[in-house]
Amino acid sequence: MPKFQIYIGIAAIALIVASCQQNSAPNASPSPTTAPTANPATEKAISYLRSQLKLSANVAIAAESAKPQPANLTDLCQTVAPTQEGFEIALVAEDTRYILQTNQDASKIEICRSEDAKPETTGKYNGAGYTLRYPADWKAIDLGLEPSGASTVIFTPSKEIDLTKDNNLEKITQKLQQSQQVYTIVARQPSDAKAIASDGSENAKDVVTIPFDAKVKGAKSGSKKEFTTAIASNNWKVQVLTLEADKFLYTVRYYQPAAKSDPNSPTAKAFDQFANSFALVSQ
Repeated sequence: MPKFQIYIGIAAIALIVASCQQNSAPNASPSPTTAPTANPATEKAISYLRSQLKLSANVAIAAESAKPQPANLTDLCQTVAPTQEGFEIALVAEDTRYILQTNQDASKIEICRSEDAKPETTGKYNGAGYTLRYPADWKAIDLGLEPSGASTVIFTPSKEIDLTKDNNLEKITQKLQQSQQVYTIVARQPSDAKAIASDGSENAKDVVTIPFDAKVKGAKSGSKKEFTTAIASNNWKVQVLTLEADKFLYTVRYYQPAAKSDPNSPTAKAFDQFANSFALVSQ
């Protein structure tokens, strides 16, 4: 084969290879990602917020969201002219959410507003004739409404015990007592019932009665007390709120193993959460 034909063949192969490399090269304009930190404006907003709040590098700032901010003539938080588009960025630092706006290249940034970003610490429970708030990390076990109108609900932070298969008050409380677990029983009973369950205070020697206004709760009368009693061979600190309405008697009974009683623990204030938030509702 003549040399010039060899040269032509080599040149053709080189052109084909170059063409393939160009076709396989990445797109110069990749599709945008939805991740907040993928937006360059977000990184600039984080730096801006840190400098404005004078936060140290050890304080985490989380990018919660970043979305295009369309032109808006009525927007009171303007970093650019209202006819131009920008970004709205939500950042969370130290349990506070900050809403910032930037222009397209984030050369202009403004903190528009802030709001509480703390997780909910309590949950609301709507019971039979009452409402209350309880610690968000506790669970509620409703034993159902009886034909007489009586009802019982157990609240506990216990995660080690499987209580979902039981629908019996005695079995559940036995498990909680054996494991030395804190729990609260909220019960409603007809006020004309032949037998009203005892709270155990009649055998205690250290009963303390705490005065309070039952009418604030929507009740005719009531009592609030605390004492220590023996349960399953162990001493338990018990706090009880009792409210008497026209047709029903309501009780909130909180049980804390005395051996595990710590005034600084989160559960130490659980009874106050139940008692202070408890309110009767009209039937």
